[in-house]
Amino acid sequence: MKLIARSQQGFTLLEVIVAVVIAALCLGALSQVFATGVRAASTSSDYMRAMTLAQSLLSGVGVEKLVSDGSESGSSKDGRLAWTLTIASEPTDEAENPVLPPLELKRVVARVVAVNPGDVSGKPGRTVELATLLAVPRATP
Repeated sequence: MKLIARSQQGFTLLEVIVAVVIAALCLGALSQVFATGVRAASTSSDYMRAMTLAQSLLSGVGVEKLVSDGSESGSSKDGRLAWTLTIASEPTDEAENPVLPPLELKRVVARVVAVNPGDVSGKPGRTVELATLLAVPRATP
């Protein structure tokens, strides 16, 4: 009677340990990639909210708010965005012209800063600043 060698069945302990270590390294790398993606999505979301608020502030000047020189500031309802709206006269070359045009230019600047409530470093977050010029009727003397 011939003895037939049985094939090896199962894995050795060393092979199992190596497989577990490789799996752990792969899962660690994947978790880092996932965390980076989540941070990038959060940053992008904050930037889009800041951009939308700045555009909203600019579009409200002359419609919801009078166009008069000055500055005002505030924050969003959730406190994550702080904004400043500044309106100032834009200098023009009117000194040489004895007849003043019926319109004057106003520079409107909307600045929005993303505030991180958990950040204790004190440094401001990302800033979005949009500016435009508006032609408004000149005040009559």
